[in-house]
Amino acid sequence: MQVIKGGLLTTIQDGGRHGYRKLGIPQSGVLDSRAHRQANWLVNNPPDAPVLECTLQGGIFRFERAAVVAITGADMSATLNDIPCPMNRSITVAAGDVLSLGYAHAGIRTYVGIQGVPDIQQVMESYSTYTMGGFGGFEGRALQTGDTLEWGSDTPKNPNRVLPEHVLPHFYIQKNIIRIMHGPEWERLSPTAQQLLQNTFYTIHTDSNRMGIRLQGAALSLADDFLMSSSATLPGTVQLPPNGQPIVLMHDGQTTGGYPRIAKVIETDLGRLAQIPPHGSLSFRLVNEQEARRLILYKKEVYDDQS
Repeated sequence: MQVIKGGLLTTIQDGGRHGYRKLGIPQSGVLDSRAHRQANWLVNNPPDAPVLECTLQGGIFRFERAAVVAITGADMSATLNDIPCPMNRSITVAAGDVLSLGYAHAGIRTYVGIQGVPDIQQVMESYSTYTMGGFGGFEGRALQTGDTLEWGSDTPKNPNRVLPEHVLPHFYIQKNIIRIMHGPEWERLSPTAQQLLQNTFYTIHTDSNRMGIRLQGAALSLADDFLMSSSATLPGTVQLPPNGQPIVLMHDGQTTGGYPRIAKVIETDLGRLAQIPPHGSLSFRLVNEQEARRLILYKKEVYDDQS
């Protein structure tokens, strides 16, 4: 596969790099796990197989041999040889075909599943790209014009799958509801701040990326002059820096931090959060651990229903 144009940020990502946080290595991996699994199901790959993750604007790719591909997540008005290309279904491409992705206009992250795996080395048991560390994926960076990837199956076979209507995503720009649980320092928030966090619409700051999503809205305050030592964080951890504007850590975020961890976005909603564009808005809804677990089980049932 030849990269004719890399797009704004196109990286190779899989299910993530697990078991290395104690060494300070972030998880990395896809930000929208639902779209990732769907892309792999459509091309008959294992659920955690690597895909292309395109952000805001996709790239242009020429396939040097036949392959089976699928496009999920954000709609980037994909074309195959300048003809509109359908999403959410298995597609056979022939040698010489050119797949083009434009600007996202529903969601911001698109996933391209390709049957087989890329001919690149795994780093710490993962194909995921960690650009800040310069390792994983293709040379530890985003794809660029002129890159060549050996990726595909020697004998591609189209499973002719289509995503059922009830599992297709619905992306919204404004007034998204993202569910959270209490964080370790929740009680350090003032009572007023606890209510504000649950009753305020926050805007996605333009200075957001795979490390963290910065929010703009009502400033939150602590109940006292609390200072904490650096403590463990996870993707979805909501930190509160001194300016009172929350930051949601994402998959390339640091493994420890010194800001109060006031909340945690539940796993089921992390992918939805990752698809909200800059200047889009969201509000938080507090749920308990029991509901968060129930939602994870429901998510698994939806995946299983595709098989």
